[in-house]
Amino acid sequence: MKEFKNVIRQVLIIEIEMTREIMIVTALEEGFTSKNTIRISKRIDNLLNELHKINKSDY
Repeated sequence: MKEFKNVIRQVLIIEIEMTREIMIVTALEEGFTSKNTIRISKRIDNLLNELHKINKSDY
């Protein structure tokens, strides 16, 4: 089970970083308060919450 959590953790971290890069490009092109930038930011928030749940369950 621990190995599975480590894989999920790594996948989440990669997805967070990729989505973050997309958000930066979108924000620079469309503005920091555009609907797309905010939508992507919310996606990152959700991914971070999932990562936090996995990390919290380790304790």
